[in-house]
Parts: sequence; C-alpha cells; structure tokens
Amino acid sequence: MLLPGVVAFPLRQLFKLGLIIIQAVFLLYFIYAAYDIRLHAIKTFGHIIHEFDPWFNYRAAEYLAQHGLKKFFQWFDYMSWYPIGRPIGTTIYPGMQIWAVAIWEALKHVPQTKVYLAFIPPLRPLANWARRHDWPFIPAPLKSSLEIGPMSVNDICCMIPPWFGSLASIFTGLLAYEISRSVNAGLMATGIMAIIPAHIMRSVGGKFDNEAVAMTAIVMTFWLWLLSIRTPKYWPIGIFTGLSYINMVAAWGGYIFVLNMIGVHALMLVLLGRFNSGVHKAYSIFFFVGTLGAIQIPVVGMQPLRSLEQMGPLLVFIGYQVLAFSDFMRHKKKMGTMEFVKFRIMMCILAGLALIVVAVLLYPTGYFGPLSSRIRGLFVKHTKTGNPLVDSVAEHQPANPRIYATHLGLPLDYALLGGLICLFHRNNGFYFMCLYGFIASHFSGKMSRLVLICGPIVSVTCGIWCGFLLDQVLEPFLLLLGKKGFVAKKLSPAGNAPPVSGDGKSGKAGKTDKAKPARKEGKDGKEAKRQDNIELEEYEEEFRPGGAMQIKRMVKSYYVNMYSEGSLKDFQIFREKLDTSLPLVLLRAVAAVAFVFYMLTLSGMRTAVPEYIEHCKTIGEHVASPTVMYAVKQKDGSNYIVDDYYKGYKWIEANTPEDSRVMAWWDYGYQITGIANRTTIADGNTWNHEHIATLGRTLTSEVKRAHNAIRHLADYVLVWGGGQRDDLGKSPHLARIGNSVFPDHCGDDDPKCMKFGFYQDRSPTPMMEKSLLYKLVEHNVKKGVKVNEKYFKHVHTTKHGLMRIYEVQNVSQESKDWVADPKNRLCDVPGSWYCPGQYPPALSKLISKRRNFAQIEDFNRKGEKSAYTRLIEKEKGEL
Repeated sequence: MLLPGVVAFPLRQLFKLGLIIIQAVFLLYFIYAAYDIRLHAIKTFGHIIHEFDPWFNYRAAEYLAQHGLKKFFQWFDYMSWYPIGRPIGTTIYPGMQIWAVAIWEALKHVPQTKVYLAFIPPLRPLANWARRHDWPFIPAPLKSSLEIGPMSVNDICCMIPPWFGSLASIFTGLLAYEISRSVNAGLMATGIMAIIPAHIMRSVGGKFDNEAVAMTAIVMTFWLWLLSIRTPKYWPIGIFTGLSYINMVAAWGGYIFVLNMIGVHALMLVLLGRFNSGVHKAYSIFFFVGTLGAIQIPVVGMQPLRSLEQMGPLLVFIGYQVLAFSDFMRHKKKMGTMEFVKFRIMMCILAGLALIVVAVLLYPTGYFGPLSSRIRGLFVKHTKTGNPLVDSVAEHQPANPRIYATHLGLPLDYALLGGLICLFHRNNGFYFMCLYGFIASHFSGKMSRLVLICGPIVSVTCGIWCGFLLDQVLEPFLLLLGKKGFVAKKLSPAGNAPPVSGDGKSGKAGKTDKAKPARKEGKDGKEAKRQDNIELEEYEEEFRPGGAMQIKRMVKSYYVNMYSEGSLKDFQIFREKLDTSLPLVLLRAVAAVAFVFYMLTLSGMRTAVPEYIEHCKTIGEHVASPTVMYAVKQKDGSNYIVDDYYKGYKWIEANTPEDSRVMAWWDYGYQITGIANRTTIADGNTWNHEHIATLGRTLTSEVKRAHNAIRHLADYVLVWGGGQRDDLGKSPHLARIGNSVFPDHCGDDDPKCMKFGFYQDRSPTPMMEKSLLYKLVEHNVKKGVKVNEKYFKHVHTTKHGLMRIYEVQNVSQESKDWVADPKNRLCDVPGSWYCPGQYPPALSKLISKRRNFAQIEDFNRKGEKSAYTRLIEKEKGEL
C-alpha cells in the first residue's frame, strides 16, 4: 500500500463511488442515445410503418392481436398472392409479432400513469452544461417523469425498433465485459453499439423488421453462452442460453448463424483442450432446450434435425455426449493416460460408424434437407446468383469497402487493437470473439445486408480497446489509494507440480494426499513433471490427461522451462514494482494525466469522434424515410412532407370495393394489403418465383396482350411514376424476371432482356414503348403517350404524380367468382386450413407456357435452367 491505510481506504472508496456514479451516468446516456438516434422518423413523420416488409409484419401483428396465437399459426391469407394465396402462420418468423402483442396486452392493464424518476433532477445541471457544449442526444427539457399507459398496436410496432435498439446496446456491453472482464470496456461497447450505423440501418423507429428484434436476441444469446462456460460451475446458465436462442429462432431466419456460431465455438473448445463437464452440460442444455423450443415454431419445424446447414451443431452435440461418456468411464475405471486415449479413440470410431450407418439408412428416404440456395451463396464466390429476382435486390449483392466505411466507420479502425489486447487474457470469450469476427467478415462480404452482424463484434472489439485505455488511465490512481497490485504466482520447482491421479484430478492436501499419495515415478510421474509451473485457469476443472489439454500443457511447460527460474523471478519482481513502487506509480499517474490532456487538446480524435457521431446521426436520418412518404427541405429550412404513396393507398381503401384486387409490381404488395387493405397479386415475398415472373411478364407486355391476362386477375392496376423511384427505372428487371419463366417474352437469345429498356438518350426501346407499364406511367404525361381506355381507365393520380391508379375494363366476373368459390381451393387434407387457390381456367393457356425455374445454387427442386441462369453460369466460368 503506497499510502497509509487509514488515509487510503476512505479515499479509495470515495474514488470508486465517484467512478461508479460517472459510469452509471454514461450508461444512461448511451442507452438514451440508442433510443434517441432512432426516433428521427417518429419525430418527423409520426407513428408510421416504414418501407415494404414492415407493413406485412405490422399487418400480421394486428391479426395476432385480434385472433390469437392458434388462429395466427393457421392463417391462410387469400388477400395476397392472388389467386393462390399464402399460408402466413407456417411461413413467418413470429417473434416480432409476439413481442408487439405481448407488450400491447401488458399495457392494456396499465392505467395511464406518470412515473416519477428521482434520479433525473440531480442530472439537470449536468444536462444543461452538456447541451451548452453541443453534446448530442441531450433531451430538452430533461423530464423527471415517464408516461406509461395503453398504446395501439401500430404505435408499439413503430417503437419496438428504438426500444430493442437500446436493449441490444446493453447486451453488447455485457458481451464485451464477459470477454474482457473490464467494466469500462463494456460501457464503451454499449456506447458504440448505440449509434453504429450497421445497427441503426435496421432499427429506426417505424422499421418493424425482423432484424430490429433479432439483433437483441443475437447478442443476448452470445452473452449468455459465454457466461455459461466462464467456469465449470456456471453451466446452469445454459438453460437461459437455450431460452434466449428460442427467442432468436422466432425472430429471424438468421438463427442459423447463431446456432452454428455456438456449435463451432463448442467444437473449438474441444480442439483447444477446454472441454470439461461444465462446458458439456452448458452446451447440451442449450442445444436440448433451444432445439425443443425451435421445433415448436411452424416455419422451422423439424429443420434443426434434418437441415444440412444445422447438422453441424447436432453432430457437436452427439460428439459431446461421446466425450462426456469417455470421461465418465475414465473416472469410474481410474484409467491411465494411454488407456484413456485408446478408449476415447475407440468410442469416437464407434460413434462415427453408427452415424454413417444412420445417414446411409436415412438418405434414400429424403430425410435430410439440402442446403438452401442463400446459405450456399454465402460460401460461393459470386456477384450474381442466376436468379434475376434475387439479383435485382441491391442488399443481396456483395459488400464493398465503401459499405464497411459507411456502416462501421471509425470503430472498425480500432477493432484489431481490441482483439490484440485480449491476447493477454485468452479466456473462452476471446476465441469466440475471433470466431465471430472471421465469420461476420466473411458473410458480410458475400451479402451486403449482413454487414449488420458486424455491428456487435466491431462495437465489442473497439469497446475493449477504449476500455483498456481508460483502465490504464485509472489504474495508477487506484494503486495510490491502496488497490492491491500485481501478485506473482509461486513457481513450482521442476518435478514438484501437483500430482495427477489415475482419474486425471490434481492431488490435494489433507486426506486426499493420504488416500492417493503423489506418484513421481513412471508414467504418472512424467505427467506431473510436464505440469511444472502450470495452474488451473478459471475455465478448467482438472488437469485432464490424454488430449489437447495435455499437449498444450506440455508445450507451455516446455517454453516456460526454456527460461531460468531467476529470469522469471526477475520479470515478476519488475512487474510487482510497477504496482508497488511509489516513484513508478507516480510516473504512471503523470503519464495518464498527460495522455488525457493530449486526447482532449491535441489528438486528432478531438475532431474524429464528433465527426463520426454526426455521421451516425446523418445515417440515422437517411434511413428514416418511411418510403410511403418523405421530407423535402424548403427554402426556410422547414420540412415539407410528400405523402403521395400513403395517400394513394388510402384513396384505394376509400374509393374501391372491399373485394377489389389490385395489381402492381411485387415490391408494393405488402403496402397494398397493409395500408389499402385490398387483395394483391404478390406481396413482396420471394417464395414463388413463377408467380412473380407471371406478374413481371404481364406488366411488360403489349397493352392488349397484358389486358387479356389482367382482366382475369385484377380490378385495378397501380404504378409508381413521377421520376423518383418510379416503375420505369426498375422495369428492365421485371422483363428479365418474366423471361426467366416465359422464354417467349424476350427470347432465349436475349436472356437479360436488353430489347426492353432505354437507349442512351433515355428514349424507350420499341418493346418498352409498347408495354403496358410504359403506357400507364407516361399516360398524358409524355407527349403522344396514352393508354387505350378501352382496356385501362385512369381513375386517380396523387397530388405530385407519384402514384397512378387505373381501373381494369371488362373484368371477367366469371373468373373472379371461380377463384372465390371454396370448391376451387386445393386443401392438403379435407377440412384443413391449408387450402391454396388455383388460377382461373381462362388463364390455363398462359400458365401452360411457364417452365419451372431452377437457379445456380438451387438443387432443392427440379426445373430447367433459364437462359439467364445459363448466361450467368457462363460468365462465372461454370460451363
């Protein structure tokens, strides 16, 4: 102790109390920052659902709230994918909807109440100071009460992304703490995750999308997994890991990433010699509880036991039981090292042979499901999939350096430094961090959308680096106030390491020593010598013989013994002096003060950090546009809200019969059902390529030809116009997708439909100029362009011309009635709720022209490869 105890103790307690208060204040600040940065859309546009997919998610939440969980899972939606319909309950990940409705139900029982927050008033002077110095995310005014009460399902769905954004930030901080055991690292990781764009892009207010909830589930599951294997005694936490994983499975199809991450990490622990009874119990409980819960979710079903992409974790689970049984027999029969090695090898061989026999028996039955095309795509080098529908979606393209710079930015520059710091504390979490970093970088490189999974690991590693610097700044002051410094471990002289009994446990003092005296000769004596100077780590429970752990001990002992005992003692004495010598500690304190002064006055971080925060705020505002409306800055600086799309859908709801069917391009289906509450031809999902291709072909066909099909399917046609995000810009994709199923559209000699598009002078090609889509968008807008109102009658154009609606003439009531007749629905079994519709007989000639579509990575179904797919294969050199 550098100061007298009577002085140091109270000062140290005051210092620690002040430090805890500061950390608590910053934690609250970071949590609020995560919430506030996601509220731009709510503040600008109100509680409005965003984009396309969130409208489907919101509509599903409303259905769940009105009908309950049982009917929700048996919901066959005849308002989408007309005329065939879509089973919602078995094709949706219901986690978001369940959370939304659970919160809605809970708040219904809470009266409108103001909750007084006693800790807020003391913070007001600090908040005022921060606001005067231009700190972001400071509420004005700082309210000391919180209003709680019933909310609508719509408002809850809009607020879930900001709420869960804050939760994800907290769990990211806990994950960083579990890896580094530094409170400051956890605190900084929380702050970085709160505003990192990779996380914001899927969690702004109103963006009721799967990833908004899933990101919280991902980091919570990872944190609980690492906590459950911190020491062998923590294994019961595996129960909570499994429950958190169930939440993840319900929330997003990316649960496969979480499952395989934990499975590969569990395998890595075996290869590192870190397998023990605690790890075995933690992983087994996680896998059992998680899988049992996962198979209850209809969209998942038995996939965890059948799907090839989930087979790895299952094999790890089986392997863990084999290893645990081997350890059980080692203890029971008190096996020596070689005997145990031979026994374990024999058990592994027998287990492997048994698995091969089971696989051979099951494979011909079709039990195993193949890898999905998207999963295979993550391991195949490509820029195009061979599916023109998937290739038309920007977020399915590989990431590039600009995307990483935009969505990760400054923290990415310091991520590697955080990883290097953890090299000096290689607990189980360190290896998980390395694995996560590698997998996240690989997958995001294949699909830019997955840059979001890089957010947590970059926040963790950068947070660890920042936390390390803060710890080094604070350490000398804590030492001056009496904190216990470095204590050297006692070095055992050669040959005097803890003896190893036949069951692999280290000898202990007292009765154990009498019952099992230390053996220094023969085989066990040699094993003991290899353990010179080696102590059990927190994640170990014994000196396990005959495996990777023993090999590691031998190697470690070899390198330790390369140095003389005097050299090791000299190093330890020097290390002790760094923490106990007053001059050295004072020098460290001066260096810490100088470092802080440099960072606050001279360092480039003075500008880099504010610029990065401003960048994050800009990204938050950029992704906050709900798509159905957007803001335009006026000369006076105020926002003018352009809500043409939203008002257009509302016009349809108010001015068309309830049984109206609206045809539009695939993108808008969710909004048609969610806002206009009308039947749509396709709803934005990609599950039926042939149906989407039929829609694409129809819209890009000549007017009369298109009408011949549309009159049997729709009452109205909707197009986006006005030049901003209009349908003409994306129309070449529509033609290309249609041609992938209807080879007579553009022809196999033109797989990319180059004959449908614009010339360099923006004039349309002949095929486009004759197309229905071109006529509908440019009707009475471009000189000389009119649609024949014998087929399509213009009924509404929104205020700014961004949406145009046409009534289909001479609609076939016969086809409409035929589709509506329940007798024409194909139920899987009599009395079932699963009853897809059929195309009306009048369209049989058109439907007969379709050919099944098979893409490059798709061997799940039979189908002839389209000319487009063959072209992409040729470009990739696969032919």
